[in-house]
Amino acid sequence: MSTPGNNHDRVPPFAGAGNLIYREPSVPRFVSAAGCWLTAADGRRYLDAEAANGTVAWGYDGELLQAAMRRCAELPALPSFCESELRLSVLSRLEGLVSGVLGVPGRVELDLGGAAAMETALRIAFATNGPGTVVVFEGAFHGRSGVTSMLSSSPRYRELLAAWGLEVVRLPSPDCRQCPHAPAEGGCGTGCRDAVSRWGSEVSGVGGRGFGRKVSAFVFEPVQNVGGMAEPDHALLRAAVDHARAQGAVVIADEIFTGMHRVGPRWGFERSGVEPDVVVTSKGLTNGGAALSMVWSREPLGHPDRYRPGSHSSTYIGIPSALAVVDAVLDRWAGWTTVTEDVARLEGAMASRLAGAASRYPELVREVGAMGGTARIVLAGPHAGRMRHLFRSVHPDTGVLVATTGMAPDVINVHPPLVVSESELDVFAEVFELSLKELV
Repeated sequence: MSTPGNNHDRVPPFAGAGNLIYREPSVPRFVSAAGCWLTAADGRRYLDAEAANGTVAWGYDGELLQAAMRRCAELPALPSFCESELRLSVLSRLEGLVSGVLGVPGRVELDLGGAAAMETALRIAFATNGPGTVVVFEGAFHGRSGVTSMLSSSPRYRELLAAWGLEVVRLPSPDCRQCPHAPAEGGCGTGCRDAVSRWGSEVSGVGGRGFGRKVSAFVFEPVQNVGGMAEPDHALLRAAVDHARAQGAVVIADEIFTGMHRVGPRWGFERSGVEPDVVVTSKGLTNGGAALSMVWSREPLGHPDRYRPGSHSSTYIGIPSALAVVDAVLDRWAGWTTVTEDVARLEGAMASRLAGAASRYPELVREVGAMGGTARIVLAGPHAGRMRHLFRSVHPDTGVLVATTGMAPDVINVHPPLVVSESELDVFAEVFELSLKELV
């Protein structure tokens, strides 16, 4: 068997190298997948412990796509401005996913991906409040488009393309490891909660309800995936949401990564008890089989009298094949009646394995923890990139795919398919320990 990183895995001259695929000089080229495993062209198998960055909750299951294609066999394509029974059925099902939790009615818009959906959410907020300031947390990631790059924290996203006219204010980081207000004993204190609710006054520099240039939207992630799997303190997040709503801002929950049980409950915002006005999600809706995202807004934010027809359009949001994928995946979710208990068991299984390996390398691992179908490994230094490479290559027969980000170079993000087995988690733990041994 060939060793990972041979010349045939290197970036070909015709391939654009700006994509995250090419963070390393050579990458495996996958040719097949089943369950939680991907197989490369050289025959090497990789356990997916990042699940296409949280997208592939159900693993690599061809039956989902087959079931979807059967549903749209009579209507394989549709002109972009035409309605279908399939689309209306999917919209109804999606609307219930949020209104059933929040207990209020809403409307659903569709889009093609996370960044596009975030822009649609801002359109809805601006339709209510007018274009204005947007408040986010430090460490946020909401996309790399011209508009969403302004919301995302890393300046790398704004170096080449950015909507410079958009005013964005960043609240102190909700990650206690990064927050300058965090007390010595850890956790969020009164000062931290005060720090996220000072805007809207004459001295804050940020307009509120009584100002013409006010905050139109407050956008938050229930868990900051790209920011290093950091969950805001629940009291801190509730204080930020309450203040935003008191100042008239539309509260937008970015559930692109956290939605559909990735961090435990159906929606990440349920962990803290906040109730957003707009919910954006995508990854958990199609199992990676189509590009489609959802924007739910509580009434009357999306009512046509306020958010006028023609405010938003996209060529492919009515394409039957993508809608059929969502419909088939929603059937799977509806049939998983023990999802809460099963995800809790997954959380415990990941936590115990990570803690066991980490305890033997305290000089390399600062912290481990699990949250629903996610886990994070905090290293004692900016070694995440090196560890990502070791996870792929250190074992003679098996690689493991994990996620890392430039915004948290000391954190390894772990989020396998939610259907990962105990034996597959044992493989992950074995490769984790081998990688730590090599890192020493």
